[in-house]
Amino acid sequence: MFDKEGLAAALAGMDDSQEAREAIERLQEPDLVKIDRLILSSLDRAWKKAGFVTAGVLIAAPDEYEDIPEAYYASRIRALAHASRIEVKGDLEVLKTCEIRLSTASGAD
Repeated sequence: MFDKEGLAAALAGMDDSQEAREAIERLQEPDLVKIDRLILSSLDRAWKKAGFVTAGVLIAAPDEYEDIPEAYYASRIRALAHASRIEVKGDLEVLKTCEIRLSTASGAD
């Protein structure tokens, strides 16, 4: 189910342009599913730097998400980690050093 409170919390922690904030506010549950799929499709069982993943997803995202800031993709990575869909090695607040990969529980090996 779409989590408006989680979206509001994500917005509260971001210091982005008005356009970025409005783009995030327009997101609906199907958009989050697409964004999460973009993130998950860029992962496998090998560890990857979280910052590299967010930058790659930002570049590969459809045009309708062009105003979504990289920090929002990072918040989706945190949500996926919290849901145990990805594994994390390091501090998710430090994307340059934190590493992520698909969770063993997700069925990917």
